[in-house]
Amino acid sequence: MPLESRVFVKTALVALIAAFAWGAWMALGESAGRPVDPIWAIEHAHLAFVGWLVNMVMGFALWLLPLDRARFPHTHGRYQRWMPWTIYGLLNAGLIARIFSEPASAGSGVARAILGASAVAQLGAVLLFVVLAWMRTRAPSHPAPGVR
Repeated sequence: MPLESRVFVKTALVALIAAFAWGAWMALGESAGRPVDPIWAIEHAHLAFVGWLVNMVMGFALWLLPLDRARFPHTHGRYQRWMPWTIYGLLNAGLIARIFSEPASAGSGVARAILGASAVAQLGAVLLFVVLAWMRTRAPSHPAPGVR
C-alpha cells in the first residue's frame, strides 16, 4: 500500500475512534440530564462521515484503482505526487475548520468566513479526487477474455 493511501486510512481510523468517543460523550451527557447543543451532533456526524468514511474510501481508492503507467511513469502508474497530498490537506483542514468554526458562526463574521473557506476546501478536495480517480478509471490495456 503506498504511503499516501496509508496516511488516508490511518487518519480514517483515528477519526473513527474520535467519532465514537465523541458520541459516547454526548450519550453520557444525555443520560446524566445534560444534553449537548444540537450543533455538536452535526459536527460529530461530519467527523464520522468525512473524517472516517471519506478518508477511508479515498485511501483505498488511491491504492486499488487501476494503474496507468503510460500517463504516470514516475509514480509507477498511480498519480502525480502532489495530487493525493493536496486532496488530503484540503479535505482534512476543511473538516477541522468546519468543526471549530460552525458552532461559532452564528455570532462571528470571522467564524462564518472560516466556515465558508472550509466548504470551498472540501469541495476542492472532492473535485480533485474525482479528477485523479477519473484519470485512473479506464479500460484495461490487455483485457481478460470476456471483459470489455
